[in-house]
Amino acid sequence: MKKTICALLVLSVLLSLFACGNREDTTQTDETAEESYVPVDISGIPAPLTINGKDVPYALYRYYFGAVKYRYDSDDDSFWEDNDYTEQIRDEVLRYIRRNYALEECAAQYDVQLTESEKRQVEQTIMSDRLQYENDADFYRALDSNYLTEDIYRYLEEQASLEDKLLQYLISEESGPKISAEPSLVQRYIDNYVIRCDHILILNDEGDDRNENETLIKEIYEKLLSGADFEELKEKYSEDDQTNYNDVGYYIAEGDISQILSDAAFALDIGQISEIIYAPYGYHIVKRLEKDDDYIKDNLGTSFVSFYQSHMLGEMMKKIIDKQEIIYDGSYYTYTPLSVK
Repeated sequence: MKKTICALLVLSVLLSLFACGNREDTTQTDETAEESYVPVDISGIPAPLTINGKDVPYALYRYYFGAVKYRYDSDDDSFWEDNDYTEQIRDEVLRYIRRNYALEECAAQYDVQLTESEKRQVEQTIMSDRLQYENDADFYRALDSNYLTEDIYRYLEEQASLEDKLLQYLISEESGPKISAEPSLVQRYIDNYVIRCDHILILNDEGDDRNENETLIKEIYEKLLSGADFEELKEKYSEDDQTNYNDVGYYIAEGDISQILSDAAFALDIGQISEIIYAPYGYHIVKRLEKDDDYIKDNLGTSFVSFYQSHMLGEMMKKIIDKQEIIYDGSYYTYTPLSVK
């Protein structure tokens, strides 16, 4: 259940168990491993908030809080001795949860729901993952180490399936379609709302010396100011595997990535580089690139239409999110990076 770090410019909404963002598991596989394991009992902890009158279970809040927390501290609690990003974590967690609830409401509006067969497929996925472990004890240790319960794991998998099904319905002829794939609309969207950029990323991985990383990014920035080639420095130093060995970069719409990166990218002129962007998980230098018309033309009916359709679904959910009524329990403000376990 070891995690891989997602490309930080394309953060997934679903921080799934076997994808981006949380702790290494603590699976014991030697002969001395305990034969049984009792998962952490969080069943009696009250909901920290409600959305439109619907409780947000502590188990779900805990998962997202833990997953986002890990991006800051890489499971090193000493990070919090000199840093306090509690409010930022709460805000990010809330965005994920609000989107989940908006997804459910949007699906309900179009009478889209998972069938029993689709739910069984989710169960088969979970069972397949479970069989990767020596025994149930190891599986439950891994869940706990990733701030998960089996129910929340199932919920996240079902949410991912529901979003896929909703999007397929909205782009289908059955729905109208509600979200079009008309090339002229996709092209207009790219022309007016999408920019192209790339970045040099130095990650604060577990075990890294953050001071050394900060010194390195400053040296890279000074080289760029002195006229060094961005592509050469990216290939030599950047730790974003998605762009290190190509010159495509990222095509993004405003709001598709973290706010600090989105603001920095959209503030640049073509060819301009940003100042160093400091984030708890690492350091970025962003460069705005000119859009490649040939590349867009070649991919207009594939990756760009998918990009457009996903963005339009996000816009539909954003309208729902803007109308959500949130009520916070008194416990909401008591959770901190050191108290959520």
